[in-house]
Amino acid sequence: MPNPVMVMDYANMFCGSGPQDDQASNHLTLTEVKLPAMDVTYVDHRAAGAPIAIEINTVMARLECTFVCLGIVTQVSALVDSWLFGKREFFVYGNVRDQTTGEAYQAAAMMVGQLGRADPQNFRKGDVMHTNYAIREIIHYEFGVANQLLYYWDYFTNTRVFGPDNMNSKINANLHVNSPAPAVYLTNFQLAPTIGGAGVGAGPAA
Repeated sequence: MPNPVMVMDYANMFCGSGPQDDQASNHLTLTEVKLPAMDVTYVDHRAAGAPIAIEINTVMARLECTFVCLGIVTQVSALVDSWLFGKREFFVYGNVRDQTTGEAYQAAAMMVGQLGRADPQNFRKGDVMHTNYAIREIIHYEFGVANQLLYYWDYFTNTRVFGPDNMNSKINANLHVNSPAPAVYLTNFQLAPTIGGAGVGAGPAA
């Protein structure tokens, strides 16, 4: 069987709060959201004795999430440059539908970062005004679809898991990095058994 055709058809977002806070739901104001890209940075290596250059993986680019809301959402706009931890938590939820079976699944992302942009767009009579937002300085990221956690990254514990693979396990061992088990916020997704090594720390929201 080929890979299923999974299409997101609905979305919601909670900024500076978790899904338990109904008053922070943006399902009626959110118009678009762009989740962080996993973008590897390469540099060219032109070996003096080789006829063709190669690329060398040096680092992954910083993560950024952008989104757009209708009008001016004051609760969201007030989060710019906040250092309060609770106001640096962002949750994105989506309804993803299998185009073959019609089955609906949850997609979810969680980020700890800082709202670094609240950019109201031009008002023009006859058009609908909107505001562009950006989450910067992301230090924790989780993303899962259909009960499977696809990406997990935590800066301060140096934990990076993509699918079933703990990408930093051997690196941490070589560097003698012994971090505690990281917090996991999206607890309704199946976790890779390698997250946290000895165990999984439970975050404050599911």
